[in-house]
Amino acid sequence: MKKAGTKSAGKSKLLVGQNPTRKREIVIEGRPGYYGMFGYRSATVASREGRSYSAASGERHEKYHRTKLINQSRDFMRNNAVYKGMIEKSVSYIVGDGFTLQIRTKNKTFNTDAEQLWKQHHRWPEIRHLLTGKKTDRMVLREILTAGDTAAILVKGGLIQLIEAEQIASKSNADGIEKNDVGRPTKFWICPYNKNGMADTRHSKSYKPKDVLFITNPERASSIRGVPPCQSAFPMLHRINDVCDSEAIAWQLLARFAIINNRKEGAGGAYNFSKADPNKTGTAAAGSITTRITEMGYAIIVSGDPNDEIKGIERNIPGKNFSESLRTFLRLLGLPLGLPLEIILLDWTKSNYSQSRAVLEQAYEMFLDYQDMLEDYYYRPLVEWKLNQWLSEKKLKLSKNEIIKFDFIKPIFPWIDQLKEAQAYGAKVDRGFTTHQNVCKALKTEREDVVEAREAEIKDAIERVQRIKNETGQEVPWQIFAGLEPPNNKINLVTEKDKTKQTKDENEEKED
Repeated sequence: MKKAGTKSAGKSKLLVGQNPTRKREIVIEGRPGYYGMFGYRSATVASREGRSYSAASGERHEKYHRTKLINQSRDFMRNNAVYKGMIEKSVSYIVGDGFTLQIRTKNKTFNTDAEQLWKQHHRWPEIRHLLTGKKTDRMVLREILTAGDTAAILVKGGLIQLIEAEQIASKSNADGIEKNDVGRPTKFWICPYNKNGMADTRHSKSYKPKDVLFITNPERASSIRGVPPCQSAFPMLHRINDVCDSEAIAWQLLARFAIINNRKEGAGGAYNFSKADPNKTGTAAAGSITTRITEMGYAIIVSGDPNDEIKGIERNIPGKNFSESLRTFLRLLGLPLGLPLEIILLDWTKSNYSQSRAVLEQAYEMFLDYQDMLEDYYYRPLVEWKLNQWLSEKKLKLSKNEIIKFDFIKPIFPWIDQLKEAQAYGAKVDRGFTTHQNVCKALKTEREDVVEAREAEIKDAIERVQRIKNETGQEVPWQIFAGLEPPNNKINLVTEKDKTKQTKDENEEKED
């Protein structure tokens, strides 16, 4: 190979690096030996440079890395406000106040009784009696987003016991799950925490799969245990910490004022008044004297000769575009959960309605996936377990041929602009694109409750206008007492002055 800068067939070569082991230059001109736009060729270059990538199964990777990833995620939850805020905000959007159960059989009495029993149970479903149903639901999702999986033991008596990811383990089985030949779980090993707060695998107990709700979010088909879903963004979190630390250090340096003392033989004389201080610079021996630079905590004094010079640190070092760089890092940080920057920072000052709507729609697609996962792995099997229990205890009665159907009211897309959202939902209902029930869900209410309340208000409004007519002989529209707009007698609160101004503005717009 020719050296860089020589000519070959009228083309120039650009030297970008050199492999010291093979004494070979890497050139960019469409030949092997560089990372370019060719996918297969990049693999060839990786092999030439000694790069290797694991080809193991997902389960194999988990055995080596899952525990460390969980520990790191736990540490971020304790000490990193950005990470904790991301997780908690996701929980608020996905779970909110929990899923509302709706039984949908033909027997209305059964539906009412079953829903009431569920509400009573879900008030305190956890065996320790410390977490309400809403707190329990949020805890389950928080554990999935933090550790990748979690479990709940169906305790005899109708309650559940929440299990953290680290507790699913045994002394002989690191992942705590025994499987058959096709990888289906046949036994779960769950251990307590010892007095030091560590998982005590020596005292693990086995449970049958029917007695455990195992909620997992594996990344590969060959995996069975989950890992923190944000693990791919962990390096970005470390970079953000480094950027913030470097910026804080720069501010601390700038906050100190420097004094320079120029005098004849000042550098040498500085040692004469230096005091013994083992914490300052100098030799490693205890009691060494300080150098001619004296640090006082809030100031720095430099003793130098008349020609010595001291300069301050400019503000653009180390981060000239600190805020923009940090925003970019934070935007990349939310990609694993589909979180836009606005949700991470809780800052919508640089977004209008259309932008906010667009980014939230993308985030909500990810939220829907987690809602479906919670319904399939947690809510639905838990409700089926409780319904069978109540039927066996004769707390519920149902004919043999009756099929129990139930659904959940889930938290749905948040309303950004109340007026625009209401107008959009009204148009969708008018065109048949959605239902009144879905709109009520958006407001976190049940349609039956809304309709019953509206019915009572309308009856009350009609009775009021009838009394008014009997007493005064004047007819008034009943809608004004029910919070509705009168159909043929709209209340107009716009004054003549406002109308004149509106007409003037419209004429000016036409002239423009």
